[in-house]
Amino acid sequence: MRRPPERRVVLADVARLAGTSEATASRALKHDPRIGEATRAAVHAAAAKLGYVPNAAARSLRARRTHILGLLLDDLADPVHGKVAAGFEEAAAGQGYAVFMMTGLHDPEREQRALTAFVEHRADGIVVASCVIDPAEVHARVPADRVVFVQPDYPGLANGADPPARGVLRTDDRAGVAATVQHLVERGYRRLAYVGPGSGASDTLRRSAATTALKRVSRGPMRFLDAGVDGWRDASPVARMLAADPPDAVLCYDDKLALALLDALRSTSLEVPGDMALAGFDGIPAAHQSWPRLTTVDVPSVEVGRRAVEMLMAAVRDGRMPVSEVLPVRLVIGDSTPPRAARINSHGTPEAVAARRVIKP
Repeated sequence: MRRPPERRVVLADVARLAGTSEATASRALKHDPRIGEATRAAVHAAAAKLGYVPNAAARSLRARRTHILGLLLDDLADPVHGKVAAGFEEAAAGQGYAVFMMTGLHDPEREQRALTAFVEHRADGIVVASCVIDPAEVHARVPADRVVFVQPDYPGLANGADPPARGVLRTDDRAGVAATVQHLVERGYRRLAYVGPGSGASDTLRRSAATTALKRVSRGPMRFLDAGVDGWRDASPVARMLAADPPDAVLCYDDKLALALLDALRSTSLEVPGDMALAGFDGIPAAHQSWPRLTTVDVPSVEVGRRAVEMLMAAVRDGRMPVSEVLPVRLVIGDSTPPRAARINSHGTPEAVAARRVIKP
């Protein structure tokens, strides 16, 4: 014989057990200061005994808010995006919001489906992080005062378009790349190469920044190599190209690619930093744990997540998205870019290891 479904405990049950009205019980559960301590304690004890859980859907209908924020990330497996998600969830929880998270994987159709899901679940605000969908397309689905773009990577930016003046949160990648180039030149490196995926607005920006910075501090040209979007999974082809014509130093699009290249170079005749210097970008934890420790641009990814929530909350409060922001980054110098004269000898023992330090671009 099937058991009948258990009846949901409602506010009236809590009020009855506590000996109060429903209105009083509701205020007590919300810690309303108008309710005395004894009554508040009785109501909370009754709620705990009955296992009462507030009806979020009904509360949302009354308040016209769901207290849900949508977070669309490119790839949650990426360490940078994971840190953004951590900061976002922490800040959202602090504001009493739950987070509905989805990934786009650089697939426009997948990103569109995620946006549709956010709208169907009536998210109060949405953050679109490192995605390729155009803001105009997003705004056709979501009001402009309810969506923040974090590190946008849509094709229009690669073609020279400017990001929206409101609702965009970026890090100063251009300054970070420029600081890296200057650091390498100051340490005696002249023949520089840049390795990136070869596509995407963020890659285009970093390539442009590297070219501009090198022209400013040196007369030598920047050499470019494409690793492909998934080049960080297997950097062997790029490692072989570098071994055939070694530059003095290599800047990589991000730390994932730099660490993959560091590993792949071990199967060639090149050693880092003995034969070639290597720098990354993003400041992921593995960059500070590798050997040699990687010179990288530290990006405040957790703070990016927190700040995105603050921008959404301001938009919900004011009815208008705040102006776009660019957060500063910093160059963290590791062991992979020593002064050119202080090379590693053939036994792998450092002849001179410069102290690690932090430089703000």
